[in-house]
Order: sequence, then C-alpha cells, then structure tokens
Amino acid sequence: MKRRNFIRIVGSTGLLIGATGTMFAYNPLTRADSEEKLKQLCFKAFERFESVWDFNDFWKRGNTFDACLIFVDALKDQWPDDPEVEIIQKKVGKMLEKNLVFFNSFDPGDLWADDFGWWGIMALNARKHLLQLDNKELGEQYLKLSTDLCWEYKKKTAYDHTETGVPVLHGCRNGDANGDSLGVKNTVTNVLLFLLSSRIYRLSLTEAIPDNDKYLDMAYRQWLWFNEWFELDRYQYLKKIPDTGALVQERPMAFFEGSTYQEKIHPPWAEGWVWSGDQGMIIAALTDMLAIKDELAQYLISNEIDADFDVNNYELRLRNLIKQIGLGVKKAMISDVDGIIREAPCFSSFGPEHGRDYVAGRGILMRYLSSDEERNLLGVDLTENIRNTVKAIWNTRNKVTNQMQPEFTSVENDKLYVEQFRKLWGLADDVHKWDIETMKEKNKNGVCQAVGLDILGAAIKTL
Repeated sequence: MKRRNFIRIVGSTGLLIGATGTMFAYNPLTRADSEEKLKQLCFKAFERFESVWDFNDFWKRGNTFDACLIFVDALKDQWPDDPEVEIIQKKVGKMLEKNLVFFNSFDPGDLWADDFGWWGIMALNARKHLLQLDNKELGEQYLKLSTDLCWEYKKKTAYDHTETGVPVLHGCRNGDANGDSLGVKNTVTNVLLFLLSSRIYRLSLTEAIPDNDKYLDMAYRQWLWFNEWFELDRYQYLKKIPDTGALVQERPMAFFEGSTYQEKIHPPWAEGWVWSGDQGMIIAALTDMLAIKDELAQYLISNEIDADFDVNNYELRLRNLIKQIGLGVKKAMISDVDGIIREAPCFSSFGPEHGRDYVAGRGILMRYLSSDEERNLLGVDLTENIRNTVKAIWNTRNKVTNQMQPEFTSVENDKLYVEQFRKLWGLADDVHKWDIETMKEKNKNGVCQAVGLDILGAAIKTL
C-alpha cells in the first residue's frame, strides 16, 4: 500500500464498513481485505453515479462531474493497476465527450459568473483525466473551455473593474454574462475566480499556456480583495470563533451610507450565514497562492506593482489564514457528539429557495480539504471525521440502488449539533432537513451521489 492503511481511518473502534453496509470486527491479519472492502464500496457508488449524472442543470452538473473526476483520480492513484479502475477511467472519458456537448448546447450569455467558475475548474480536471487516456484533442478542448471561455467571461463581465467599491475595491459579481444583472459579490463567486486563476497559472508553469501573467495578476487581485476584507475585523467577513479559529461568511456586508456591500438578495442573505463549500475552496486558493509565492514576488517587484512586497510576511499570513479556517471547520462544522462533517445550520442554506444549491457544500468542502497539499497545511486531523462521515453516508443510502441521501445523520444528534454551533458562532437556525422537495429527482440524486463520491474520495486519500 502506498499510504497509511485504511485501518487508520476506522480508528480505535476496530470497525469497518463492508460493501453491503454491514459492520465487522477488525482483524489485524486482514488489512488488505479492509482496503478491498473500501474499493468495492467505491465501485458500487460510482455505478449508481453512472445512472444519475446526466441531468439538465448547468452549475450542478459542472460541480457533480468535478466530484466524479477527483474521486476517480483518487481511485487511480490508490489502485493504479486494478482492471475495474481502468474501466471506470474509460467510462469517464466517454462521459466527458457527452458533457462537452451539453456545455456547448447553452448560450453563454444566459449563464452566471459562478457557472463559469464551476465549469472552468472542472474543465482543468477533465483535461488531466483525458490526457491520462491519451485523448489530447478533447483535453485541449476542455483547456480552451476553461481559459478562453470560462475565465475570460468571468474577467470581462463579472469582475468589477471600477474604482467605486466601498469599503473594498473590485471583487467579482455573480451576474449573468449578458450583463443584464450585476448580481452580488458573494464568497463563492469570488473564490471561484480566485481558484480558477491560481489553478490555470499553476498549470502554466509546466504547460505552454500563453500570456500566463494575466492569470497570476487576477489571482493576486482576488487575494487582495479577500485579504483586505479579512483585515477589516469590524465587518466579520472572516468571523472568529472564540479561541478556536475562524470561518468565512457567505458574503462580506458593510452597512453604512455609501457602502456598496449591502445587497441582501442573489440569493437572499441572513445574518451569520456561512457555507461549508466556501471554506474548502478558499483554503485551496490560499494553498495555491502559497505554492506560487516566489513567482508572485518576482512578478510584483519586476513589474513595479509592489516594490516592497515581503514574501516572508506574505507566507506567514497565508499559513495563518489556512490554519484559522481549518480549525474553524474542525470545531464548528463537525459534530462533537458523532464526529460527522455537517453543514452549518443556516436556514439560507437549507431553505426551499436555494437548498438545492447548497446541499452540495459538504462534498465540496472535503473535495479540497482531503487533498494532500491542503491537508498538510491545515493543522488539524480530519481522518476520523472522514471515516465517521463515510459510515453515515453508506449506512443511510438506498440499499437497493446505492443512492446516497441528502441527510445521513440522526435528528437527535442534529439538534445537539445546532446547539454546539450556536454556542460557537452566536447564531444558528433550528434546521435539520434539506428543503429540496421542488428539486427534480434526477438532479437531486446526481448531487447527493456526488457528495458521496467526494467523501469516499477523501477516505481513499487517507489510506
């Protein structure tokens, strides 16, 4: 085995989830069998995903397929010579052909800024997968989708190029590409531009991507936007949890005359709103910025953008932020009573208007925090929590179809978690169930199955 054995995930309980959902006692002589059980569970989860991924919802489809790509990449990394893994890789290659046709069926002008972020990041991972299959032609089409379409649209139509933002300049609005609606500068829209820019730039360090400084420049601009907000403690965009860490709120808000950050719609905002998916993506973007610190320093100094840039102070700031948010996740988004990864109890996330969007957050969180690069910087160990969450997701699935569910925790424990969160955060809503009755069944199944793939992928990475 290449990494720590799977038994490290199950901890001191000595229990492991079997492919049938049952539990059995750990025997130190059957470690290979334990890993095999996890692999078979993953195969069953993917088989279900095959039947529910092809649904008609633009941003959700981009996000769910990104979950699939990261999951399959983890499979390939852990079991590179397994014939079934190779079959799954090839199936995903065929699915990516169909996915590009789906993307091209839409008028880009009708799409929203965050749509381009989800698809742009997914497209980079799609290219990586396709190159492993030696499908360079389709891989390059996905690269161009990411750079020439998604990134360019976000830069031209969503980024605020004006000098009128108060109290913080610039940032990215979640408006439509036609410009009919400006939208709001929330966290997810800004972190998607941040992460897409940093990921394209990092790729350009090893691949021939022309004019790559523009991606570095935008990543730096987005870093400045976030960092300036984080330093304005009175607005609590990066809200501290007493003695434990911090979490990034759903959007920055500043209520005073002349402020351009008072928008309470797109979607409807409520005080204290925090979303799990934002935490994973912001840590990933900050991790990228740490990885390219030397390139950034050279760029800023040589172009006289910031001649006094101190790379050591910059690195210290990044590391501190990553650890603050990592600790915030550990303390506030994981239940003390059962150790399962939770969504923060905010009605704005769970409610009928946008619950169908925010239900994906727990998977997005772990998609990024389980990456080796991010995990090594967090300063907290989520291994046992991943194990607990895998167990919960698998044991609450539809046992006939292996379909994952939006809820995989008990109401009794959910109520205790709400109180835990309220004590730490100061605010919480008594929400336990996702209000997604209006969500189309296939869409719901695709999103929930993707959350399962995200958590399973995280479990693989802890082996």
